[in-house]
Amino acid sequence: MALMSDAERSEYRGAVAEGIGEAKWTFWKIFWVVVGLIVVLTVAGFALGLFGETAQVAQEQFGPRASLAKYEWFIERATMIEKADADVAMFEGRVRGVDEQYAAYGPDKAKWAPHIQAEYNSARQQARDDLVSVKSQRNNLAREYNAASEKFNWAPFQTNVDKPREKFQELVL
Repeated sequence: MALMSDAERSEYRGAVAEGIGEAKWTFWKIFWVVVGLIVVLTVAGFALGLFGETAQVAQEQFGPRASLAKYEWFIERATMIEKADADVAMFEGRVRGVDEQYAAYGPDKAKWAPHIQAEYNSARQQARDDLVSVKSQRNNLAREYNAASEKFNWAPFQTNVDKPREKFQELVL
């Protein structure tokens, strides 16, 4: 093996230094290309994820299964409100029926026998309590229906654009 002269050694070191410089430059070019690619793919993945999540939320809120469930909910509540309206009418008739049942004792309740007055007051109070309870239940159903129909994602599924009125007179005279 022959030894290198100082000139050869200097030339060799220059060539190695030049090669190392080119290798460093190539490494940094590749490194920044990879970093840029990672950034671009991350941003693209995030953007596509937002679109995917948006599509998933739309499917959950407006898809066929959700649409059917919301439509059925409105149908059930509307039916329950109609039944409650009929119950209110029935219990109002019951209050009138108590008055009619005791009308034979005369219009002046102060002249009634004490046990008749007690029976009348008990029956009338029970009928009034039942009526107030049914009106309260009906009003709660109407509030639920109307609140749901105000929601952005529920409004298209209500069956009747006329909302039920929310309040019956709650106090019975």
